[in-house]
Amino acid sequence: MGNLASTRRRILDRGLALMSRSGLDGVTLGVLADQVGMSKSGLFAHFRSKEEVQIGLLDHTAEVGAACMIAPAMKKPEGLPRLKALVENWFGWAPRAGLPGGCPVAAGLFEFDDLEGPVRDKLLKMEAEWRGLLTKLVVDAISLGHLRRGLDADQFVWELSGIYLSHHAAQRFLKSADADRRAAFAFKSLLARSAPVKKARKKPHER
Repeated sequence: MGNLASTRRRILDRGLALMSRSGLDGVTLGVLADQVGMSKSGLFAHFRSKEEVQIGLLDHTAEVGAACMIAPAMKKPEGLPRLKALVENWFGWAPRAGLPGGCPVAAGLFEFDDLEGPVRDKLLKMEAEWRGLLTKLVVDAISLGHLRRGLDADQFVWELSGIYLSHHAAQRFLKSADADRRAAFAFKSLLARSAPVKKARKKPHER
């Protein structure tokens, strides 16, 4: 049982590296078998179809991402410190997690935007859960007074997700050297627009 689990882990690790470079559609049973150094029939002991491989790799992506991004952020104080830590961990997370390419989920959103089926459903679920986590952290920051009262948390997350996807495209496709700097500046600007409104201090003669 231990060897089976170890082999499956090796398949998922190799498959995740392949997926980060070639996308979900680039992960076929034949290519993955070659990467792992086993036959296609041997691979069938772990995955019965290409879709099953892809869904397994997305689950593995979530596990790696949670360890790399979520777990460290959750050690920070609630509110804005936790939100900022998560976003900093999120932008450009794939290379820091040891992946040779980009974020498989970001790529998958475009690969499967018009394709119906279980893989698209899995991506949709993952994206909804991620945005739900971001929204919760934004709401927490609002309730603690770190962000302004009445801030539209859904709009904040919408803009934040746009920054992430722009950073992904700039870093992976355009190979922009300033992708990190521009993403950090955009996030800082979003926070500035979302900060609590400071009440003007009354001058002595106005008291």
